[in-house]
Amino acid sequence: MLGERVFKIIMNIICVVLLYSILLGPDCDFLDTWIGGRTKHPLYFYNHPCQKVPLRLDDFYVFKLSYHCYELLHTLILDRKRTDFLEYALHHFLTFSLILFSYVLNYLPVGASVMILHDMTDLGASIFKLTIDVTPFFIQMCGYSTMLVSWIYFRLWFFPMKVIGRIIEESQNWHGSAINLNFIAMLTCFLIILFFMHIFWFYLMIKGLLRRLQMSNYKEQVSLANSENRSE
Repeated sequence: MLGERVFKIIMNIICVVLLYSILLGPDCDFLDTWIGGRTKHPLYFYNHPCQKVPLRLDDFYVFKLSYHCYELLHTLILDRKRTDFLEYALHHFLTFSLILFSYVLNYLPVGASVMILHDMTDLGASIFKLTIDVTPFFIQMCGYSTMLVSWIYFRLWFFPMKVIGRIIEESQNWHGSAINLNFIAMLTCFLIILFFMHIFWFYLMIKGLLRRLQMSNYKEQVSLANSENRSE
């Protein structure tokens, strides 16, 4: 388990560094300022299907498709005994499907924006999972706070407001040569389902924190009772 968590941290770091190095180039005009870009009002489908995309973004897509295909197969074959197998498998299936869907239809700008915010929060979650149970309580809480804040900012605020909302806005003011409302509706539905999964995982995070605090208080009470018994 420790090796798996270290592997995911390494992959998250590689993905974040590579994607930011691509999207911060001079030929990228769709990375929002709220996540470190230069555009205050990015257009994800401008001049579709001939929109300008940064160099190497296509190669990064192939890399991500390969990685998430591995994640999906690994979950379906080796992680069937997990208690959260169904939601874990659904998460990997949705992620792989969304990346493939956006790649095939040349929706690379919006796909890259979704990937960067997920990679950022996945990195925080992976670091927290690595520190849990093996580091002092203070370090665990620092990791948990970082994960929680990034989750709220990127997945619960930016994702619905600046990605899903922008897709709906652009579908009503299309700047491409042609629009297929069915594909846009499919993409939006996929992202909304993913957003509801973000809410569900956020609930699990809060629930896990409360359970851990209760256990910590219980252990302190037991330790205090034992020390009092010894003194008597």
